[in-house]
Amino acid sequence: MRAPARSQVRCIIRIVAGVLAAVLALDAAAEEKGADKLSFSGHYHVKGVTVQKATGAKREIAGTIILVQQGDAYTSTFELATNFPTVNGAVKAQVIGKGEGKVEGRTARGKAETQIVLSEVPGVDPGFAMLQPTAGPRIESDSVAKLGDDGALSIEIESRAAPGEEYAATRTTLKGKRMHAAGSERWGKSEE
Repeated sequence: MRAPARSQVRCIIRIVAGVLAAVLALDAAAEEKGADKLSFSGHYHVKGVTVQKATGAKREIAGTIILVQQGDAYTSTFELATNFPTVNGAVKAQVIGKGEGKVEGRTARGKAETQIVLSEVPGVDPGFAMLQPTAGPRIESDSVAKLGDDGALSIEIESRAAPGEEYAATRTTLKGKRMHAAGSERWGKSEE
């Protein structure tokens, strides 16, 4: 396989630079629109608590949610971390999934499908290199998210076992702030 010619590399660099400039322009335009035109679109760092409905047992949960709003619809992807209760005690777990729903003003309502990934080694993150994670239960959720004037996100999630799975129904409350896009003054930092 031969290496790309310099002209091809320059062309690719120009395309990438153009796309980056467009993304930065869109981000700047969105910030200029102000609070009256807030969008749910963004990358959020969230944290909160999950409560088992039957027992009241609580566990902390935190991670990231990426929301993309198009018109009055949204899609989401998320990766959260928690300590998941098992018969052998709590183990570190990742809560990963995707969702979709409708936006009405500053409220988004939707559904999500989630997979819990468990660590096989107590105290070790399930994503740690060279350790085989275990697929935990699949769950289904209904959520209501509200976007504050300051861009803060608050979410209430009601979760239950997916068909054929075992999972104790829970209620999760998450709150978080939007992370700024690359190129903005506060890139990688939460709005606070």
